[in-house]
Amino acid sequence: PANLLQIHPDHPNHWDAWDIDGFYRHNTHDLTELDTLDVHDHTVVIHRSHGTSTITQTLAIPAGEKRIDITTDIDWHESEKLLKATFPLDVHADRSASETQFGHVMRPTHTNTSWDAARFEICAHRYIHVAEPGYGHTLVNDSTYGHDVTRHTRDDGATTTTVRLSLLRAPRFPDPDTDHGHHTLRYALCVGADITESARQGYRINLPT
Repeated sequence: PANLLQIHPDHPNHWDAWDIDGFYRHNTHDLTELDTLDVHDHTVVIHRSHGTSTITQTLAIPAGEKRIDITTDIDWHESEKLLKATFPLDVHADRSASETQFGHVMRPTHTNTSWDAARFEICAHRYIHVAEPGYGHTLVNDSTYGHDVTRHTRDDGATTTTVRLSLLRAPRFPDPDTDHGHHTLRYALCVGADITESARQGYRINLPT
């Protein structure tokens, strides 16, 4: 399911604020359980909890737009846990396009070389775009920069692409209370978007009218 939340505990000796180790993926917990789900005229509101933390997500599909807007309100009291929003996408993407200061940079989605494998966490500004020839999707956000992009093979042999957005990390050094407290993060999945539309949607979420 799109917009799955994941918790990634990590090794306690590798939680400096400026460092993420690739083996955080080896221990993952999917936050699929719901406390409550409220359906309104134009939105769906999901309440989740994990440990002593609470997460409220408001999902909306604006009229006339090919995107789903997600506002995530988090009261976070975990440490040494990386919280990600996960989007499994049915596209065969050999690379991702991440926004930088003056355009975008392409990175491969495979791990064929040690250099590729070292890019288990990549940075992007307002958007990250993945596509197969003629069709793609974009994930835009207003508040965070960490992403990872991976490829997966379905039972029928087709390849899909998963994009994850890093929301909170809660390292212990240099501040043991990093990321604790209340956060509001907004992001959106834009369906059928190209690079031009990615830039437009990235501006839209960061400079709302």
